[in-house]
Amino acid sequence: MKKKKGFKTEANTFILSDVPSAHNCSKEKNLERLFSTSILTSFVNENNGTWDHQKWLELCDKVTKEGYEPIDFDQMGLMLERLKADFNAEPI
Repeated sequence: MKKKKGFKTEANTFILSDVPSAHNCSKEKNLERLFSTSILTSFVNENNGTWDHQKWLELCDKVTKEGYEPIDFDQMGLMLERLKADFNAEPI
């Protein structure tokens, strides 16, 4: 019997072969997966709600390396702009 690689948390055991790889996911599914993380929010916070094209390219590279490709970078950019607007909004 072949042993599966995996890891444990307190509540669950995750088998890596049971987790869909990013390449098996659609662009939409990868967007959902990305949006459920703090990657974009952290990016906005770390850059104080403003960044240049180079920072954007670095974020795209990070997202790719983290396994969220294929992904619709245009849609990711729209979400990032919403987070930026929220960050820069004046408090009530």
